[in-house]
Amino acid sequence: MTRNSLLVAALASTLLLGACSNRSMGNKIDDQFLDPDVNSAISDAAPDLSSPTSHIVTSSYNGVILIAGQTPRAELKDRAGQAARSVRGVRTVHNELQIMEPTSLLVRSNDALITSKIKTLMLADSTVPSARIKVITENGVVFLMGIVTRQEGASATAVVSGAAGVQKVVKLFEYTN
Repeated sequence: MTRNSLLVAALASTLLLGACSNRSMGNKIDDQFLDPDVNSAISDAAPDLSSPTSHIVTSSYNGVILIAGQTPRAELKDRAGQAARSVRGVRTVHNELQIMEPTSLLVRSNDALITSKIKTLMLADSTVPSARIKVITENGVVFLMGIVTRQEGASATAVVSGAAGVQKVVKLFEYTN
């Protein structure tokens, strides 16, 4: 294949995958800029939120922000949530920080493995719109974000619940029906 043919094929694939989602390209770009802005706001809210005493994971989908991870004090959890809410473009914040010591690298590696397994299972299930669902795993807890119907959300939850290593499933879906 020539270079131009490869470029056209890549562009067509991108457009087809983008068409599978019910978010506009603008929403997707906004989310890409929200994550660093939210991370920066959280880091600026308190020195302990960006130190090794805390492990903060943020994710955005359609202006909905998930804050997960661990921090040593409830006051820091509250500050992180307030900081995220202050960022322009944020519609909703789900503050799921746990008050505890940060997880180990082994736990984080296991979380990445769980996420990969779940994405594979969702791709294999025709009832799950995997292109419209974001999967985040933190300390064995799986968070699902996306814009889906109630049936699609239930199908995704059933698939995730059956995956090895999942301790809990938290649905942060926006429903279309």
